[in-house]
Amino acid sequence: MSSTNQEDSRAEFATALDELFRAVLRATGRGVPGGETELTLSQYNMLSALGEGASTVTEVAARANVAPPTATRALRALAERGFVERRRNSGGDGRLVKVALTSVGATVLSEKTDWVRARQRAIFESLTESQRLEAAATLRAIAEDIHSL
Repeated sequence: MSSTNQEDSRAEFATALDELFRAVLRATGRGVPGGETELTLSQYNMLSALGEGASTVTEVAARANVAPPTATRALRALAERGFVERRRNSGGDGRLVKVALTSVGATVLSEKTDWVRARQRAIFESLTESQRLEAAATLRAIAEDIHSL
């Protein structure tokens, strides 16, 4: 590949990556459709991280890939809405607090997950077979490198 073609290819990739970043940022602040409850993509991400069961804030933050103070604020807001509850450890160290979905939170998470999975299927089906084969590996590689930006 000539250096001009490589530069053009690099510029096209950078533009496409910028477009992806902007799309993700826009989606993060918008509500996730599905069900009656308003929920942003960030809030959905936090509820999803709790879908595995009661966890410490640090564990939730790690699964949601956010800093613990960010998780604390988000979980506090979700608790105020009745989606999560805080529980003190009944055995041993009573200072340890775990956070868990409430039944309302589990219902909201289920509704939103159904919508997200349907959108993922629609996006997958809109791709050609060759795009599908490359998409997962490409997206994973980009996701791994995003942390270094």
